[in-house]
Amino acid sequence: MFKFLLPKDDYFFHSFDRMCDNMVEGADLLHRMLEVDPTCGSSQRSDLAQQLKAVEHRTDLIVHDIYSRLHKTFITPIDREDILHLVGRLDDVLDLAEGAGSRIELYLPKEVPSESQELSRVLLASTRVVKDMIHLLADMKKSPRILELTVEINRLEHEADIIRRSTLARLFRDEKDVFELIKWKDIQEYIEKATDRCEDVANIVEGIVLENT
Repeated sequence: MFKFLLPKDDYFFHSFDRMCDNMVEGADLLHRMLEVDPTCGSSQRSDLAQQLKAVEHRTDLIVHDIYSRLHKTFITPIDREDILHLVGRLDDVLDLAEGAGSRIELYLPKEVPSESQELSRVLLASTRVVKDMIHLLADMKKSPRILELTVEINRLEHEADIIRRSTLARLFRDEKDVFELIKWKDIQEYIEKATDRCEDVANIVEGIVLENT
């Protein structure tokens, strides 16, 4: 019962929300990069990649501020270790999305597999669900809805894994340009790992909810 008497520090929940806003924006920018026609849109891709880098940098500043505040806060609204793990995994999602975007800009692939666009769509959907889930975390009365969203994140991660495996199977079977195959194998791994981190966030949140209800 003591944990329900702890003072609520809105700073941490507000910072989580800001990170999630950036995460969704970053995933959207990556998805837009994959929708650009590679035959005539290199400058557009580059512009989107730079925007994605800027979003990732803004998020790093938020992470730094959270860690600094955490060191100065004696009583936290949720377990200190949970905050550290949650912030780390949220940051990883955007880092991996930015990693995929920077490789698209660097590699200049000739064509974009439709499955890669679908994989980025799944990542974008995952980040939006994570955002909704994290926003509810400040109110444990919303725990049933939070747990429903964790299930949806798990479903999306499974979908992303299937897309990645089927895409690689097709590329190894049909792609004649070995360099293009290597490019997309690398890019796809970054996007799929980002969906994995969304699932990690869901697992952390599920643990927080079960500990506090």
